[in-house]
Amino acid sequence: MSDTQSLVRTYDAETAPRGVLRHILPILQYPQVIWENRNLVANFARREFLARYRGSTLGPSWVVVQPLLMFVIYYLVFGMLFGNHRAGQPPDPNFAFYLFTGTLAFSTLTESTTSHCGVVVGNGNLVKKVAFPSEVLPIPTTLVSISTWLVGVGVVWISWAVCALCGIEVATMQLSWNMLMLPVVIAIQFAMILGIGLFLANLYVFVRDIRHIYGIVTMVWMFLSPVFWAPATVVEKLGQETADMIFACNPAYSLVMSQRMVLGATDATIEGGQSFVFGDFWAHLGISAAWAAAFLVLGYSTFVSRKHKYSDLV
Repeated sequence: MSDTQSLVRTYDAETAPRGVLRHILPILQYPQVIWENRNLVANFARREFLARYRGSTLGPSWVVVQPLLMFVIYYLVFGMLFGNHRAGQPPDPNFAFYLFTGTLAFSTLTESTTSHCGVVVGNGNLVKKVAFPSEVLPIPTTLVSISTWLVGVGVVWISWAVCALCGIEVATMQLSWNMLMLPVVIAIQFAMILGIGLFLANLYVFVRDIRHIYGIVTMVWMFLSPVFWAPATVVEKLGQETADMIFACNPAYSLVMSQRMVLGATDATIEGGQSFVFGDFWAHLGISAAWAAAFLVLGYSTFVSRKHKYSDLV
């Protein structure tokens, strides 16, 4: 009888700790919770991945086709129409690679975090079960987004190899030791997406407008991030001090730049005088890791401190 009673989980909403600060240290137990529910996480991730392409003709093949077509469009449009293209020469791939890698990094961050908004509300039947660890719900969405990003990474490298075989020089890309740090960049990206996702999932339970508000925020965020523009351009127009302040206040800046550099991006000045300066890789890695840790602590603590209210609101 005592063994049976020891397996029963109880929860008292009146005596449970609710303060956000009380849940900062328990984040150290989060990996254990994820590991204990690894089968559940894997099944949910598989279900979400297949659900994205259910009913389509190509099915999961869209994971490869979509980024491949995107790169081809960027290559032709920004290499031929808006690049330094000359008759009889192939399109300039430099800005196409720069734009594609930036779009890939930033869109993965924003699209996946937006998807996290509804993970609690969309799984209300599970959240209402007291023993269910609702803090693992954002994990499958994060894993699917990372998997999609890795497919895009493969598209970048394959496109780069094709350019090399065709004799097309890509001045802004080269082999480097930074590529060995890909697992570290993946871990940082995972932590940042999960942290922001936990925070948004919690807010969405109480404020259903948060998805629309976040959509506006991400649109502004994109133009403040080095997706379409090169940092050297901002430094030239605003000065080094102002530019550094803008870069430091943007959590996506170092993440996008470190992801570019881990894919092989390197400083270069292409024909026409446009400069691509990516900065110090290790500095970007450290700053993005600090932002990811901050978001993870904030997201987890707010999520766990309020999850006792979810069953009444979903």
